[in-house]
Amino acid sequence: MSGGGASPTILDVRSEATFAAGHAPGAVNIPAKELAARAHELPPKGATIDVFDDDPDVLAIAAYVLRNRGYVVREVSLYPAEMRESGPSRARLWQPSPFLVEAVECIRPRVGTALFGGLALDLACGSGRDAAYLALAGYQVEAIDVLPDALERARDLARRSGVAVETIQQDLTASPVLPAERYDLVAVIRFVHRPLLAAIRQAIVPGGFVVYEAFHRSDVEDSRRALKPGHTLEDGELAAAFEDFKLLIVRDGLKRDGRVFSQLLARRRG
Repeated sequence: MSGGGASPTILDVRSEATFAAGHAPGAVNIPAKELAARAHELPPKGATIDVFDDDPDVLAIAAYVLRNRGYVVREVSLYPAEMRESGPSRARLWQPSPFLVEAVECIRPRVGTALFGGLALDLACGSGRDAAYLALAGYQVEAIDVLPDALERARDLARRSGVAVETIQQDLTASPVLPAERYDLVAVIRFVHRPLLAAIRQAIVPGGFVVYEAFHRSDVEDSRRALKPGHTLEDGELAAAFEDFKLLIVRDGLKRDGRVFSQLLARRRG
């Protein structure tokens, strides 16, 4: 391989059929013409991506698209002998919320292998990265969002990851209601609607968990992505909302990747 050194994962932008016939071990396949539609399968912006296509023109176009999306791109070339794996893409570039990963790894030993999993809900799921991660971790997953196209991407991402996610279209702002005592885990990542908090509490079965992360009031964004008033959390707000739960992780003002968060992992007593 040449063009910037080795990378744990190569983004191969050739067609699915060509990729399946032979590719670098561990490579991820997103055809160049699908990059825009499947941007939710890419890593967080600012990441370095090694990109391969055996057509220099296609490679240049893919690199241009990715750089415009905020990635550091290294165009790589591969020898035929390096493309010794066949079949569909099995690896992934997308990443779930780091706090959700931390929370799941905290939950796992608390419930034990035999009882781990159950039914999880991802609220305001967006493109489904966190929902797909929960399914990969062993949960049955329901995911709610108001946007049909987001739910379509969530289903597609789950399918490409070898799991299934049941999607539900619901405007959680207009209708902050959830079924009572249904879920073993409710995850809320980067979404704040205070009238929904009571419904979240009631939706969790006794012994179940809530994982909540949203922007802290001290978070500052540029004008292109300014948060709406009321969409950030105050110090102690999550802890107060779940004060009768067992609080396992409570953080306010946590800085990560240039942003500031409030985080909570709590378990319903009972």
